Amino acid sequence: MRSLRLVIAGLIAGAFVLGIVACTPYITTVHPVEDEMIVKLVADQAVNYDHPVRFTTQDLTRILQHVQVEYKAGWLQNLLAGPAQPLPLFDPQWLPRVVPALVRGFEQANRHDRIVFYLAERRSDVRREVTGGSLFVVGRLIHIVVSNFRNGVDVVPGVLTYDQANPEIAVSPQRFTLMFDRPEVVVHHQPGVVEGVFGAVPPSLVVDYWLFLNSIGPQASHLPPISSVGPDPANQTPRGPGGSGPQ
Repeated sequence: MRSLRLVIAGLIAGAFVLGIVACTPYITTVHPVEDEMIVKLVADQAVNYDHPVRFTTQDLTRILQHVQVEYKAGWLQNLLAGPAQPLPLFDPQWLPRVVPALVRGFEQANRHDRIVFYLAERRSDVRREVTGGSLFVVGRLIHIVVSNFRNGVDVVPGVLTYDQANPEIAVSPQRFTLMFDRPEVVVHHQPGVVEGVFGAVPPSLVVDYWLFLNSIGPQASHLPPISSVGPDPANQTPRGPGGSGPQ
C-alpha cells in the first residue's frame, strides 16, 4: 500500500513539473540582418600554393573587376527573356571594401592557406544574400572559386545558419559560370561529367594574372613570376583550418 502511495505521489509531482515547463514561454532571439564581410585564411595541409603573394590594391582590383557571373538559364527562359546578362562578381560598392582585406590575406597566407571570402547583403530583417568562395595562386595563375553568388538565406528563429562559418559550402543549389572579359588570359578548364552535369564542385575560374597585368599598359604594376615573389613559403608558420585571418 505504501509503495502505491509513493507511485501516485511521483506521478503527481511529475505532472506538476510538466505543467510548469509547458506554461513557460519559448523565447528565442533573432539577430537583425546586417551587411557583413569576412575574409579569412583556411589551411589545407594536403595542398601547396605559391603564397604569400604581394598584390597591390590597384592590381587586385583590376583583376577582380573583370570577373563576371553568368546564370545558366533554361531554354524556355532564354526564349521568353533572352540570354541572361553577366553580372560582376563584386558590385562596385563591395569591391573597394573587400580588395584591401584580400590583399592582406595574400600577404599573410603561407603555402597551405587559401583566402576565403564571405559577403552578406541585407535584403530584409530576416533575409540576406550571400556571396562566398575562395582565392589562391599557383604559379602565375590566380584561381577564383565561388560557392555562393547572391544566394538567399532566410533567418529562421531557432535554426542555426552555417553560411557565415562555412562560406565555401553552397547554401542552396545554383547554376552559374564564372567568366573573365579578357578571354585571352583565361586558362580554360573543361569540366568532367560529374562536375558539369551534377554540379559536384563549385564554379571556378583560372586566370593568368601576370600576363593580364602586363598587357594593360605601363600604368600597371609589373609583378615578377610568383617563384620570386615574397619570402620562402617554407619558412612561414602554418595556420590551422580555423585559423585567424585578415578581417
